[in-house]
Amino acid sequence: MRWCWRSWCNNLPTAGGLGLAGFCQVPEVGVSSCWLLFIEENCAYSQVCLPCPIAANFRKRFSKMKVRLLDNLNAFLVLAACGTLSEAAQRLACSPATLSRRMQQLETDVGLKLFDRVHTGYTLTDDGRQVLDQLEPFQCAYAGFEQWLSAKSQRPQVRVSAGTWTMKFLSHHMKKLRQTGDPFDAVFISSEDRLNIKKREIDIGLRNSAPAEIGLASKRLPSVMFAPYISADLPEGSDAPWLGLLPEFATTSSTRWVLEHQAAQITTYVSSQAALFDLVCAGAGITVLPFFLGDVSENLRRAGPVIEQLTQNQWVTLHDDRRHLPEVRAMTDRIVKVIEAHRQPSQADLEATI
Repeated sequence: MRWCWRSWCNNLPTAGGLGLAGFCQVPEVGVSSCWLLFIEENCAYSQVCLPCPIAANFRKRFSKMKVRLLDNLNAFLVLAACGTLSEAAQRLACSPATLSRRMQQLETDVGLKLFDRVHTGYTLTDDGRQVLDQLEPFQCAYAGFEQWLSAKSQRPQVRVSAGTWTMKFLSHHMKKLRQTGDPFDAVFISSEDRLNIKKREIDIGLRNSAPAEIGLASKRLPSVMFAPYISADLPEGSDAPWLGLLPEFATTSSTRWVLEHQAAQITTYVSSQAALFDLVCAGAGITVLPFFLGDVSENLRRAGPVIEQLTQNQWVTLHDDRRHLPEVRAMTDRIVKVIEAHRQPSQADLEATI
C-alpha cells in the first residue's frame, strides 16, 4: 500500500497554528510509520501517525522552533526588565540588532505586538504586559531550577537584600552573621528597590511592611525610630545646614521627610544615602537617621527629638519553599538575633513618642 503524502498531510489538523503541510516534499512515502507528539492550541498532547522519514523531518524542525521560541521568550523577559536594547543585549551577550530581530520574530510567532519602540527605549504594550503576566510562573520556576542546579554543582548561596541604612547596620555585625566553616556563601545586596523573592532574586528580604503576596513567610522585627543627627564635633546650638537627597533619589520615608519639612534649610544634595551618612559624619550638616545607626556612631549625636511619624515596623521576609533550607534558616536566625539584640529603644525614647 502506498500513501500520497501531499493529500494526506493537507487533511491533518494544525498544531498551535502550525500547519503540517509542506514539511516534506516527497510525493510518495512508504506506509511504515512512527508516533509523534505535538502541542495543540489547548496545550494538550495529541498523537499523529506520520511516515518515519516525514516524522523525523517534522520532529527536527518543530524542535528547533520550540527552542527558538523559548530563547526569544527569555530575551523578552530581559528586555521587559531593562527597557533598553543596549542594556538587555549586554545581559544576553548579543548585539542590539540581533535582539531587535529576535523580538520581531517573537511578535511574528505569537501574533501580537509586544513593545512600543520609543526614543527612550522599549515599553510594553497592553498585550506585552499580559504576556509578561502569563510568563511569571515560568520565571519563578526557572529561577527555582537555577538555584537547585547551583546548589547541586557548587556551594549553596544565600542572598540577603536590605536598604542602605539596614545594610550598613548589618555590616557592623558581620562577625555574628558569618562564621568560620559556614557551608554556604552569603551575598548582601544594598538596594532601596524591593527585589522579588518569589522570582528568587533574593532569599531573605528586610522590609518595612509585611508581604501581601501568597507564598511568602515573614517575621516582625523591632520598630525602627528616627531622629535628626549632627556631627559630635560641632558645638551645641550650632546653626548647621541640612543635608538631603536629590528628589529623584529620595525613595524612603526618612529622605522624603527631610525634603518636605526642611527644604528651605537644605544647602547640600547628594544622590545616595551612603554619601548622606558620610557627609553628616564629616560635619557638613544635619540629616535624619535611624537610631540603630546614629546612636552607635561615635562621630554623631542627636540634634532633635524622635520624629514619631517616621517610626515604622520592619519585617524579615522569605520564600515559603526555601525558608526551611539549612543555610537560609541559619542566616535568618542570625539576622533576627542581631537586630533584636541591638534595636530595642530605651525607655526614654519610648516615652518621647507617646
